[in-house]
Amino acid sequence: MNPGRRESTLKSMRRRWLGCVAGMLAAGAMAVPLGPTTTQRAVDQMNASSMRGVPTPPVRQAPSRPDTVWVPDRWVPAPGVPQGVFEPGHWVIFTPEGGRIAPPPPRPDLQQGP
Repeated sequence: MNPGRRESTLKSMRRRWLGCVAGMLAAGAMAVPLGPTTTQRAVDQMNASSMRGVPTPPVRQAPSRPDTVWVPDRWVPAPGVPQGVFEPGHWVIFTPEGGRIAPPPPRPDLQQGP
């Protein structure tokens, strides 16, 4: 085999291979959609969902009994606890005899917090 012919065959193959690679790169670049990147699109979706309003729960209807009273969350003074103890909101029922039905008061020796 002629060494000159072999060189020209290798150059021809190299040229053809580089042409194919360049064509594939160009085709790949044209296949990418223009606009925001995938990462940017994901960030935009997260921002949009975080800015969306939170649905508000329905308003609790008071019992139809006139002897019930809603007591909201509050801090109740307790001996030995300077900041008081947290008492969550609850319903209180007043009896005809003047009594009061409510959940037990919070214990000052337990960890408290809203």
